[in-house]
Amino acid sequence: MEKYLGIDMAISNQDFNVKPSGDISAVSGRSCLAQDLLHALTTPKGSLLWHPDYGMDVYKFLKMPGTPINKLQLQQEIKRTVEADPRVEIGSTQVTIAEWDMNKICCKVSTQPISEGHRLNLVLGYGMYDISGEVVTDELA
Repeated sequence: MEKYLGIDMAISNQDFNVKPSGDISAVSGRSCLAQDLLHALTTPKGSLLWHPDYGMDVYKFLKMPGTPINKLQLQQEIKRTVEADPRVEIGSTQVTIAEWDMNKICCKVSTQPISEGHRLNLVLGYGMYDISGEVVTDELA
């Protein structure tokens, strides 16, 4: 599984997880994919100097009304960002808007990693001053 889903440095709260020995912790498999997807979905597009196309353009949706067309556009943006990762099956991502008001947008995202029977489920929160994401319990595909 690690072979397909990857191995990377563990990052939490925008910082490396450092062991008492001074080594940096690693994540692999599903945890690596989840970390990478959360990072892409919670990084505002254009905020990384050397990677201006990385991330998602979420700020354009904040302060917009939660109309069906705006919700559909956000769902498509999230799907496009998730399925740009080659470790995710194309067409498997489902996005549900749980809350949308003028200050915060909350979304549920479910996607199918390649070579696995279990879906990966994420919850995202977008606000003007706080963007968050977390992995929630897995479900069988």
